[in-house]
Amino acid sequence: MQFHKITILLHPSISSRVHTLVGEVNEETTILKGLLSILSKEEDIFKTLISGDNIRYGYLILSDKVELRTTKKINTKISTDMQIRIIPISHGG
Repeated sequence: MQFHKITILLHPSISSRVHTLVGEVNEETTILKGLLSILSKEEDIFKTLISGDNIRYGYLILSDKVELRTTKKINTKISTDMQIRIIPISHGG
C-alpha cells in the first residue's frame, strides 16, 4: 500500500496556534477523510473547522487552484502528495 503526504495550509484569519499541518494517508483514503484525519489532531482546529464528518461550510478548500468541495473532487481517492489551502469565504482580502 502506498502513502501520500498532505500538507494543509490554514489562512491566517483562522484562529489556531498552528497554520500548517502535515500528515500521511494511504492511497485508499478520500481527500475528505484524509483532511478530517489530519485536522482532528489539533483540538482548536477541530472545533473551528469540523462539524460531524465534514468540514463546516464557509470555507474554501483549494488544491492546485481547484476548489475541491464544489467540484466534488473532495470525495476522490488521494493519488499523489497534495498541498491544500483552507480559506474562510469572508477572509477580508
